[in-house]
Amino acid sequence: MDNVIEDPRRQWLLLVVIALALFLDGLDGTIVNVVLPDIAADMNIGLGTTSWVVTVYFLVMAGLILVIGKIADSGAIKRLFVSGLLIFALSSLACGLSFSLEVLLVFRAVQGVGAAMMATTAFMVCVKFLPRRMTAFALSVSILGTSLGAAVGPTLGSVLAEMMSWHLVFFINVPIGIVAAAIAVRAVPKDTGFQSPGFDVRGAALLFVMMVTGLYVVESSPSHGFDTLSAVCLVVCIVCLALFVMAERRSADPVLKLYLFRYPRLVAAIIALILINLCYMGCLYLLPFYLQIEMGLDTIGSGLYLLIPAVATLVFCLWIGKLADRMGNRIFVIIGCMCMVFALAMFAVMDVNQTSLLVVGLFLLGTTWGIAGGPIGSRMVENVPDADRPSASSLLSFFIYFGCALGTASFAGLFGFGSGIGGADISSTDPATFLEGFGFAMVFGVLFAIVALILSAAVREGRLSHGE
Repeated sequence: MDNVIEDPRRQWLLLVVIALALFLDGLDGTIVNVVLPDIAADMNIGLGTTSWVVTVYFLVMAGLILVIGKIADSGAIKRLFVSGLLIFALSSLACGLSFSLEVLLVFRAVQGVGAAMMATTAFMVCVKFLPRRMTAFALSVSILGTSLGAAVGPTLGSVLAEMMSWHLVFFINVPIGIVAAAIAVRAVPKDTGFQSPGFDVRGAALLFVMMVTGLYVVESSPSHGFDTLSAVCLVVCIVCLALFVMAERRSADPVLKLYLFRYPRLVAAIIALILINLCYMGCLYLLPFYLQIEMGLDTIGSGLYLLIPAVATLVFCLWIGKLADRMGNRIFVIIGCMCMVFALAMFAVMDVNQTSLLVVGLFLLGTTWGIAGGPIGSRMVENVPDADRPSASSLLSFFIYFGCALGTASFAGLFGFGSGIGGADISSTDPATFLEGFGFAMVFGVLFAIVALILSAAVREGRLSHGE
């Protein structure tokens, strides 16, 4: 592969830049999660509506990642990376200045555009410019950057929200993003040989509409019932899916290479990744509400509890990434999936008097990504032919953030159905009703995690051969 960097100092400089960009992504995710109850109360909106503050961000990311990946792979990695950091910083400023839900959602979408540019190019740098022997380690460093942001986010966000206002949690991204962009100008290799890619506008549009309508059905149907709007969205989603498949088969340069899904091992790795991320983000969405409604904690107290999974990820991710590069990925993905199963099982049965289960569950939740984060991403890359490794890195980014959007939407919907409150204002939910919905969502999470465990165990170790 061209432009592979062998100089250790340059390798570490790239890894630092990657970690810094994904630090911003992790910081934004946990800061927003911990202040969702404050946003819901301030704007007088229900749980189902509040979830879109998180969902729209990940939805835009997932919808754009494949298109951005195509442009980046054509020789525009540095330009996209730096531009993504700047767009993210400026849209964060706009989010912090928002005083209505509609304005906030618009700028959260713009923020998702910048985050998609950062995340896609960061993972692509791992795969394209670093040696194959470093793949799992490099992806673990990416997880480290996200985890450092996640570790700082809950405490910082809770302090800002408790002492001042939830608006300030977005402002913290601004100076970090600008500084990171300045560093990236010097650290990321220059773009060379850029060729304008064939832009599959039809495929990109169909994919985005399919995801928006599908996620609406997933989020709203359990809580609001399958009404006329849900039925229309489901039909639109199915039609867009069919049209998308036909368009991609006919396109000379498709946004998604459908032939990659002919590899069963890749498909199994993708589904496992989606399910694990779905469970992880679903938990992070509901846990701040559990800590405040069920346990009566303030925002700062909730933030301290949410440090636990982030710290657990930090403990394991780097040295596990090195071990996986030497020993293989399969065993670590299996162990990570088992941690997720046990964590969700504990959340499903605990109540306010079982703090020990909460603490252990939070630790296992973070351990899941600490042990399996790098290896589960590396499994996707290793299960495609060498020529498609850059495309696989875009797929990795796409399915990570698609899982984030799906997890937030599905757990919000499952909670609304299990608690019986639908899309009502969660701040007015009594603890007993909340616990019913919380436990109901976690039971389904256990089932999702078990499926991920089975699929991960079924995928054999080793690089894909052309005959598979």
